[in-house]
Amino acid sequence: MQFNNTMTDNSIIQNFFEHSTGLCFFSLEDNGNYYCSESFSKKIGYSLQEIIEMPFNHYSLIENNAGKNFYDTVKELFGENIEERKEVIYQLKNKNDKIIWFKEILKVGKNSEGENQILGFVVDITDLKTKEEELNKIVQEKARLSKSKDKLISIISHDLRAPFTSLLGFTEILLNEPDLPKEERIEYIEFIHEASKIQLEMVNHLLDWTHLQNGTMKFNPQRLNIADIASNCISVLTGVSIRKDIEVKLEGVKDLFVTADERLINQVITNLLSNALKFTPAGKKITVSIREFKSDMVEVIVKDEGVGISEKNQIKMFNIDTKFSLTGTAGEKGSGLGLTLVKEIVEKHSGKIWFYSKENEGSEFHFTLPKAEDLILIVEDNSEKVDEFKEVLTATLPNYNIIFSKNGFEALSLLTEKKPSAIISYHNMPLMSGIQLISSLREKDTHKSIPFIIIADEITPELKDKYNQYGRTFFAETSTTIYELTTKLIEILN
Repeated sequence: MQFNNTMTDNSIIQNFFEHSTGLCFFSLEDNGNYYCSESFSKKIGYSLQEIIEMPFNHYSLIENNAGKNFYDTVKELFGENIEERKEVIYQLKNKNDKIIWFKEILKVGKNSEGENQILGFVVDITDLKTKEEELNKIVQEKARLSKSKDKLISIISHDLRAPFTSLLGFTEILLNEPDLPKEERIEYIEFIHEASKIQLEMVNHLLDWTHLQNGTMKFNPQRLNIADIASNCISVLTGVSIRKDIEVKLEGVKDLFVTADERLINQVITNLLSNALKFTPAGKKITVSIREFKSDMVEVIVKDEGVGISEKNQIKMFNIDTKFSLTGTAGEKGSGLGLTLVKEIVEKHSGKIWFYSKENEGSEFHFTLPKAEDLILIVEDNSEKVDEFKEVLTATLPNYNIIFSKNGFEALSLLTEKKPSAIISYHNMPLMSGIQLISSLREKDTHKSIPFIIIADEITPELKDKYNQYGRTFFAETSTTIYELTTKLIEILN
C-alpha cells in the first residue's frame, strides 16, 4: 500500500520525530493496511509482518485484552474529521515481557488511494511514567506522614496533658497536708514516680519517632555482632527478670554479624524484651533466638510464655493511629508507642518485623536485619604480595571476600560503600600514612568496631601510642610472613 506524504505535517515531524520511537500508519477502513517504522518495530520486539498479523496491530499488545476496545476507540475519535489531532497514552508488553508506556500523537489524512488513514507519532514515555509513579508514591507518603503527625499532635495534647492533672493533685496534697500519714505519703510519691517514668518514656518515644519520620535522627550503621547486642540488652534487664522470677535465655548462632546502628538496635531488642518481661508471669521463660534468615539477612526472635495478645488487639500493633497499651502481669504500664518506634527502626534498617501470638500461651516477635558482608580490605600495591595474600586468605578464610586498594585514598573511597570485617595496612604509604587512614576511618567507625592491623618496619612504643588512641589496633613487622599475618587476622576475627 502507498501512503501520501502530503498528509504528514512537517511541523509535527520536526517537533516530535527527533524524540519519538517511530511512526505508525494504519487505515480507518477495515482492510488490514498497516505500516510502522523500523525503530518502533525494534522497540516492541516484533517484525512488521508479525504486527500486521495481530488482530488489532500493535494495540493487540495492550494488557488485559484491552487492544480491541482501544483500537475501536482510536477510530471513533476521528470519524471523517481529517484535520483533528488527538493524543492517546497506553502501555503494552513487548516481546521480552517488558512493560513500555507510549504516547501516540494521531492525525487523520488521505493516502494515495484516497482512503482515510491515521498517522501516529509514537513516543516512549516509560521514564516519564516511572518518575510520575515515584512522585505519586512520595505524595502518598507525605499524606501518610501528615496524617500521622496530626495523630501525634492528638496524642501529645491528650496523653501527655491528662496525667498531669493527677500529678498536680497529688503534689498539692503533699504540699498542703503536712500531717498526712507516712503510708499515704509514700503511696502518693510512688504514684508520682511511676507516672513520671511513663511520661518520660512517652516523650522519648515521641521524639525518636519524630526524628525518624523527618530524617533528622543520626543513623550510623556499623558491623555488629548481634548476639553481643542481645546479650547486653538481657544484662541491662537482669534486675527486672530476677524480681519477676523469669528466666531469660539467649540461644542460636553466636557469630552472626549485621550492619546496624548499635544504639537503635539496642532500643529495638530492649523494647521487645521489656514487653516480654512485662506480660510474662513469674516462673515462666523468655527466649531470644538468633539465626540466619535467607542468605543476606539475620533474624532475631523474642519469644515469651506470657499472656499473649487477643485477636482484636493484634490489628492495633505497630500503628500510631491506634495507640495501644495494656497493664503488665505485675501492674506495669507503658507509653503504648514502643512497638511503633520499633517498627520504624527495623524498617530504617531495610528489615521487617512481624509477630505470632495466642492468648494465655505467649507471643513471639520476629525482626530481620541485613547481614554484614564478610570482607577483608588490604592496602597493598605490590602485585606479587597481592597474589600471595589472595592465595593464602582464600585457603584459610574461604567465606570472606578479599579486596585490595593501592593507597589510603583509594581505601577511603572503598570505605564509603563497604564495611570490612578487618583492614590490613602499612604505616608508611605513599600519599596517605597509616595514621591518616585510621583517623579518617574512625570518624565514621565511631564504635571502633573494625580491627586495624598495622605493618611497620619497627614497632616502637611511640608508634603504638599513636595508633592505640584510635582503638582496636594490632601490629605486625614488615618481616612478618603472610601466613603469620593471616594467623593473627584469624585470631582477631574470632
